[in-house]
Amino acid sequence: MDETKEAARRPDAEKMEALSRFSGKIAHDLNNILGVIEGYATLTAKSPGAEEQVKEDMEEIRRAVAKAASLTGRLLVFSGRMALRPEPCEMEMVLPGLVKKNPVPALEKIKIEVDISPGTPVIKADRELLEKAVLNLLENAREAMPAGGTVSLRAGKVNAEAPGGGKAAEFLKISIADEGKGISPETLEKAFEPCFTTKEKSLGAGMGLSMAYGIARYHGGWIEGGRLPSGGSEFSLFFPVV
Repeated sequence: MDETKEAARRPDAEKMEALSRFSGKIAHDLNNILGVIEGYATLTAKSPGAEEQVKEDMEEIRRAVAKAASLTGRLLVFSGRMALRPEPCEMEMVLPGLVKKNPVPALEKIKIEVDISPGTPVIKADRELLEKAVLNLLENAREAMPAGGTVSLRAGKVNAEAPGGGKAAEFLKISIADEGKGISPETLEKAFEPCFTTKEKSLGAGMGLSMAYGIARYHGGWIEGGRLPSGGSEFSLFFPVV
């Protein structure tokens, strides 16, 4: 899957920055509200003399709060409002290990080919978030191939200009390419926005690409995507080499 993308595109920086600030503010405020709801539900359930039905109802409220908190957590990742725990990340260890432990059962439907170029740099990154970004892109590739297929996961060093201009510098590039129908320009235009999805709406749907965007951006990098001449799609994460 080494074809040149027909229309590699980076998210519109100004629009995404505005969405990031808005999402971060909303997620922060919602987390505060959810904390109050969860606290009162817990206190009510533990109140002396609370009926069993009341306890069950409060537990249901707490489960709903946990689901909502998971969504706000994803918004915080997108907005970059999470503390980084950087450590040296060697792709020869990170990527094969990520595929091997395969924490997403649905990924078993596809074959993942890993190709790490010689001289691929070690970067300092939050490994948990880095893995989350790659997994989100792998899941996106799987969804593009409901009948199964092959996904190419590649990593290597590139010289590139960061969004906004400036001198070219060295970056680690992680690319995930699929054999699906390919992403349309119209879909690509909104693909990185939180909660945008072409699938059936559900809690947390449409957060995969936006989270990958937020993680790359939070590390000083970016994401871009495009359609391959073969009809598949490719999304690439860029992380600065420090």
